[in-house]
Amino acid sequence: MKVVDAKKLLENLCAEPRETSWLEFKASYFNADEVGRYVSGLANAAILEGQSRAYLVYGVENDTHKIIGTEVSLKDEKVGNEIFEHWLTRGLDPRLTVDFVSLDYKGKRVELILIDPAYQRPVRFRQIAYIWVDSILKELREYPERERSLWIATSRFAFERGIAAHHIALAQLYELFDPEQFLAMLGQQRASQARMAQRLVEMGYLINDRQGAYDVTNLFALLAGKDLSTFPSLATKAPRVIQYKGRKKLDGVGDVTGRLGYALGFGKLLAYIMSRMPHTEIMVMGVRKNSYPVPEIAIREFVANALIHQDFTLPGHPTIEVFDNKIQITNPGSPLVDVSRFIDAPSKSRNEALASSMRAIGLCEERGSGVDRALSAIEEEALPAPLFQAIENSTVVNVFRPQDFSAMSREDRIRACYQHAQLRFENGTPMSNQSLRRRLGVSDRQYPQISVVIKDAIEARLIRPLDLEQSNRKARYVPHYI
Repeated sequence: MKVVDAKKLLENLCAEPRETSWLEFKASYFNADEVGRYVSGLANAAILEGQSRAYLVYGVENDTHKIIGTEVSLKDEKVGNEIFEHWLTRGLDPRLTVDFVSLDYKGKRVELILIDPAYQRPVRFRQIAYIWVDSILKELREYPERERSLWIATSRFAFERGIAAHHIALAQLYELFDPEQFLAMLGQQRASQARMAQRLVEMGYLINDRQGAYDVTNLFALLAGKDLSTFPSLATKAPRVIQYKGRKKLDGVGDVTGRLGYALGFGKLLAYIMSRMPHTEIMVMGVRKNSYPVPEIAIREFVANALIHQDFTLPGHPTIEVFDNKIQITNPGSPLVDVSRFIDAPSKSRNEALASSMRAIGLCEERGSGVDRALSAIEEEALPAPLFQAIENSTVVNVFRPQDFSAMSREDRIRACYQHAQLRFENGTPMSNQSLRRRLGVSDRQYPQISVVIKDAIEARLIRPLDLEQSNRKARYVPHYI
């Protein structure tokens, strides 16, 4: 935690209610083992209450919160020959960021210990985890329900809750971010700058740092930042668009990395990607519109998924590569669902808060429906089936430009058949030879060729007949896992 105004922080802590479990005041008695137990208990209390940090303060009466001063000097304390700060950190599991701050408050020494709870797992000191129960420090193992709650809370912590920028004053908040536009996208009415900042605190996007400013979460910076490159934790998270001449990565003709946060810049990102493809102008109800070789809604959904499902702990930008024959969308992080089950498997996300925010803003579909919608648009235009891949800790989606059935490879045809069977089953209507002909854009005369595709997909164990006794004319097919 960045401490800029320690006096203001102290005053705000003293104004907290007496029963606050992530905050403890002491006068002057110092015992190293006791401090270690306190740090464990305070850190675990902070995790349970969703606080970004906990505090232990020397020089303040615990009952009255009156500032009385202390003789303790934490930086000078030792345990044997070891500096206390090092000794304390070594005894904590997981290793926490613990900061010592000393200040003079109106002629009285006050010492603060600032504890980052880490949110990895319940915090232990010397192999024992502690928790506050009715203002008494207890061993966590005596309270199994609270221990379960702690494990649940730590498992839910994500990159989004980390801090992208510390101690940002109100004016600076509006220089680095666009709270007004972001809140408008969420349907919030315009208000004063201070009131809009308070709304963002209440919604969990900002944290009041109790020093008259705000800590900005990675989530808010990702969504509403004006330049992601200014934040070290997000510098490689802006989407990158590369265009190549031809079908290989030999001749790049454009390479642009975005700057805006996802909420502010998604529309511009999508427009830029589409502009990299050849297009024609058509008239729709008297309005001139661009027509692209690949449905915009498909690119929109796959790009949104790449942003939402990326693994923020891995290096690398979400990348969109435009070739003459396809668009390839890559995000850091192996898929959480088998690539062969993207259509039907329940949606999973590493970044639930980001996904929820993107849905609330209207930048992606409801949970699990985005891929279905993209595939439906691709099938309507009889385009080749997209190829989903898991490659070296990355998820890759290939969206292909138009291609005649005669030019498709055997693998392309089988993949289209399998995805069509999945999509039809999800919509409640099993696949037939006729539906697959329509999907692949071929005539009824090519019934025998489509029968070969279906036979190949069955032999590949991707689909199966709905009924083994069915006649050829009424044959229906479902995915192999049904």
